[in-house]
Amino acid sequence: MINLYFKNGAILLYNVNDWSTLREQFRIVGEIVGNSLQVPSLPIKISPEEACLLVDKNIVTIQESPKEITKTDAEKRKLEQYETELLDAQTMEYKRARRDQLETVADQIMVKQNNDKTREEIISEELAKLTAVTRDNMIWPTNLSASTSAYENLKPVDINDILKLTTPVKKAVYSDLWHKGYYVTQGDKFGGHFLAYAGDPVCHHALFIVRCKDESERIFSMDLIGFGRLGSSVKKKSVWASLQDNKVSYISMSWLA
Repeated sequence: MINLYFKNGAILLYNVNDWSTLREQFRIVGEIVGNSLQVPSLPIKISPEEACLLVDKNIVTIQESPKEITKTDAEKRKLEQYETELLDAQTMEYKRARRDQLETVADQIMVKQNNDKTREEIISEELAKLTAVTRDNMIWPTNLSASTSAYENLKPVDINDILKLTTPVKKAVYSDLWHKGYYVTQGDKFGGHFLAYAGDPVCHHALFIVRCKDESERIFSMDLIGFGRLGSSVKKKSVWASLQDNKVSYISMSWLA
């Protein structure tokens, strides 16, 4: 069972292996929200529609995220030891790489200095000039899972709290598209509620932009025209989705200029 965590209205996943499982086995993409300056990183934000589907399929549990994350004394000692070992390893690797560089140019330095120093003495002098590797400038790894026991024995979240974050029509449309075999992501960037893909979004472009409407909600002509032109401009099908008699219905649109 995969654990998701509910915090400030967001459903989060902190384990990269669990994300890989959800993506590869269950076509759940989520959204990377822990971006660092260099690379995208954890956590993964799971949409309410994705979470409801996963709970219905008994694939995940959703737990209250801890209000305060603290480490035990043992965890603090373990982290300090890990940081020290990491710092020592990076210092050794930095010096080794620099020595390899100096080995290739040591003869040129000897000619330029024109003194009685040996090749090894010159290399040692240059190594002594290196900027020290410290905790401030060392390369820190990206955690692939939570590194504290604060995420153990948490209270499960009532599914009704998750349902409040979506609507019946959006929940039903997402589930229907998923059961039809599509990868489904949020469609805000393209002016819709969902984007539907034939395969993983990393390798495929979206086929459809899907907007969800309640059965009683009117669709005005300007909405039809605008949504149709939007789909045409980004080379995707514009699709309206609604619930009729508890069954998902679709209307696709094509804009012909």
